[in-house]
Amino acid sequence: MSHIGAMHARPRPKRLLAAIAAFAALAVVAAPTNMSLAGTLNVSAAIAPTEIAVGESAQLTIETVGTRMPTVTLPKVSGLEFHATGQSHRIQTINGATVPTTLMTYRVTAQAAGIFTIPGITPKSQPLVLQVNSSAGSGNSPPAGSSGGIRLTPDGSAFVRLELPKREIYVGESIPVEIEVGMRDGFVTSLNGLPTLSGTEFTLNNLSHQPQKAARFIDGKPFTVLKWRSILGAVKPGVFSLSAQSPLTVRIRTRPRSESLLDDLLGDPFLQNFYGPTVAKDITAASPPAAFTVLALPTQGRPPDFRGAVGAFKISSDLSSPTIAAGDPLTLRMRVTGAGNFDRVDSAMLDHVDQWKTYQPKATFNSSDATGYRGEKVIEQPLIAARPGSQTLPGLEFSFFDPDTHRYETVRSSPLSVTVSPSSAVAAANRPALHGSVAGTVLGNLHGALRPDHAATGAFHASLVPIYLQPRFRAVSATLALALTCGWMGLRRSRGARHLPGAGRARSRAAGPALRQMDAASGTGDAVLFFNSARTALQHTLAARWNVAWDRITAADIETRLGDAGEDVGRLFALADEANYSGHELKAVDFQRWTEIVRQQLIGESSR
Repeated sequence: MSHIGAMHARPRPKRLLAAIAAFAALAVVAAPTNMSLAGTLNVSAAIAPTEIAVGESAQLTIETVGTRMPTVTLPKVSGLEFHATGQSHRIQTINGATVPTTLMTYRVTAQAAGIFTIPGITPKSQPLVLQVNSSAGSGNSPPAGSSGGIRLTPDGSAFVRLELPKREIYVGESIPVEIEVGMRDGFVTSLNGLPTLSGTEFTLNNLSHQPQKAARFIDGKPFTVLKWRSILGAVKPGVFSLSAQSPLTVRIRTRPRSESLLDDLLGDPFLQNFYGPTVAKDITAASPPAAFTVLALPTQGRPPDFRGAVGAFKISSDLSSPTIAAGDPLTLRMRVTGAGNFDRVDSAMLDHVDQWKTYQPKATFNSSDATGYRGEKVIEQPLIAARPGSQTLPGLEFSFFDPDTHRYETVRSSPLSVTVSPSSAVAAANRPALHGSVAGTVLGNLHGALRPDHAATGAFHASLVPIYLQPRFRAVSATLALALTCGWMGLRRSRGARHLPGAGRARSRAAGPALRQMDAASGTGDAVLFFNSARTALQHTLAARWNVAWDRITAADIETRLGDAGEDVGRLFALADEANYSGHELKAVDFQRWTEIVRQQLIGESSR
């Protein structure tokens, strides 16, 4: 009684009791129509992942559909340890029937290596198989399906995990990494960007744009996990703290935890957020910081041709053809295969080879994985042989730093042989001429079949001077040019008598571009460009009217020539100077007013 009285003393639990009563009434109303389905019991079990290492854990999930609670007896498997981690309830709608569902989760920890068979939970259930390796692939993966090695956000809605193959690398070395972002179902509403690294000492290269998506249970709670793969590189030596982070939007409860008994009763995140008031909040989830050491590349033993490649590589070389003609191009290829920072894989190839002309090499890269950590880089160099004969191209060398052996390595390819034949032009020039008697015999054999070519001559001319340069045609051309010039000058003079002088018209036409610039500046609010364009348009217009140079018109000239009518024009000239030197800001109505003033001046000019 005291407990009930305490609850009635607070106003908010009344809403809780009302919600529980409504939920119970809904269950009673729905019970008769769903009795047949709810009375049945379906049990299923799954384990993930199916392959772990000794000391790691997998997640065993048992799902029951129905109102009757099952009697679950955990099997005893030698080498495996079972531990209950949580239980949750949710409501499903199957074929129009509302059925409760219970999820029970267990952590299965491997104590020995081998392939283990977990018997079925019920007599009709299928057994589960779990493979346990003697050691983990990376040594840094947290136990799957548990919170070990994973740091959840304070509200338990998300986590970020950074998987590193090792904690010590060299400057310039590239290592493959994986970034996981876990989002609890019903609590995280959006992912607001790709994951990034904390600090500026490291870079993420070739981050996959489409992450892998999977479902996982963390401490009995359903999560959606996104996994990205990328290449991690370090830019400077030192000891750093490395972490990955991801921006998210989550739902935060707006009432105290002590008053959210209904959330715990409902269990399902969707129902919790439906009945419990929440607000959206942007957060940044981060992985636990990891100590990371970056070593500088040693200077001792560094080869002269080392260009920054760090990894494990092999090379080979080949030619586009074993035989060519002198003067024809030949392609020498060096193939570099392995794993590492292929962006620094480079070679000078053959700088200088006797009897060969060398050109600048070009490279292409073919990746064998999604991140570009493994693959093949092909470097091609064009060559041209200067002399014919059998020649040998020297082998190629490539130097890199191997982080596993902690020393520089130099690999070499085998020399290549090539046969260079004389060019077709040289062969034709060196072909021996036929003896006179032999030539006669050959021509005699060809008689009746082919006849030698003879030049067909036409009429002869006494001069090679073209006809259009001869004196009679030159006189006609000069007469026509003189007549055309006189006609053009007469037409120009007649037009000039009716219109402005040529210089005045040129100045008047120049006002058009300035007026267009003024309209554009009015649209963008650029006061400096607006008034400079307006003043230029008025200067060209008034210069055409007064027959003076446009750049010599000043505010004093306007006051003298226009008097009171030029007050607005003089004010515009003053505002142009003010906008240039003081940054005067104008409103939109000012732009309209001054535009109208300038247009009136231009209309007055055109009507004259």
